[in-house]
Amino acid sequence: MNTADDIVVDLLVTAGRLTRLAGVVSGDDLPRAVLRALAVLDEHGAVRVSEFARIDRCSQPAATTLIGRLVADGFATRRKDTADSRAVVVELTPAGRNRLTQARQAFAAALTTRLDGFDVERLARMDTDLNELLEALKTAVPQHHPISREHR
Repeated sequence: MNTADDIVVDLLVTAGRLTRLAGVVSGDDLPRAVLRALAVLDEHGAVRVSEFARIDRCSQPAATTLIGRLVADGFATRRKDTADSRAVVVELTPAGRNRLTQARQAFAAALTTRLDGFDVERLARMDTDLNELLEALKTAVPQHHPISREHR
């Protein structure tokens, strides 16, 4: 019999595999690191580079490089933190938000055609269940910033 720990591990592994599969079958050429970075900025809003690195679980130099790419591509902006002029705050631009939406729509279009037997009601139940799980986890992890559902 599976324990709650076993089921949570399976959920996490499946979610990761689903995300990777979506990237492969969608044909969207946005690198995964860039997609992940855009999603972090979409979810968390303006953040310091150090906070971005913590959330993305990368080193600060790696975060700085990735953010530099986003800025060069016009997907993000950098500015001095008004609370601490030594720190830099990064924020998603409208172009970055549009590119993230485009990638997510490509994922959906590619996966939806492969979902015979999954009607809209079934998918909606799965979406509701996963969002309830996420909300429960966010409540249990107070340092997590809320996700804006309109940008998912």
